[in-house]
Amino acid sequence: MTDDIARVDSRDAAKRYAILAYGSFGTMFDVGLMVIGSLLVGLAASVLLAGFDIVNVIQDLSTGAMLASSLVLAVIGLFCLGVAAEGPLGRGRRLIGFKLWEVGLGRVIAVFVVGLLFLIVHGLVDDLVEGLPLPVTTGVAGIRAVGVAGMTVMPILGVPIALAARWYPDGPDWLRSTEIPIMFVIWAVATMAFVS
Repeated sequence: MTDDIARVDSRDAAKRYAILAYGSFGTMFDVGLMVIGSLLVGLAASVLLAGFDIVNVIQDLSTGAMLASSLVLAVIGLFCLGVAAEGPLGRGRRLIGFKLWEVGLGRVIAVFVVGLLFLIVHGLVDDLVEGLPLPVTTGVAGIRAVGVAGMTVMPILGVPIALAARWYPDGPDWLRSTEIPIMFVIWAVATMAFVS
């Protein structure tokens, strides 16, 4: 009888932590995709402006190369944003029944794993884009920067600040809905620091 109760308890605990892991990983992966998508779309817009000689940021590329690079970056960036939009980004806020430290630990582990995945993707793609125009290689370097920021800055700053907004006692209702934007802004700013 006690063995059956112990098995049921261990199954319930495993199910509970599987829900936490799924919610944490999904949230952090979606936020990371939003950062990559925003970075690539922003880079595509600046390259497009350079291609039309509105701004002068790249001098050694032809207009055709800049326009083609802009198109490639925009398509990949919009794809990342689309995947993030289709994913249940708000699932992290629905982690009801978990203690704050459990949500925090789950997100710290998840953002480290997501950052590592982005670094692996960078390693796979980096050799493929060798010899392509500078904007494309800069976009790939941006993926690396997102991974590094996810593994270093987000566990130290992004996740704790977002959890503080979730925890803040007697705070306004809108404050609890700022978790995702807080993590996005911190991850994006850290990424820009690593890119430059």
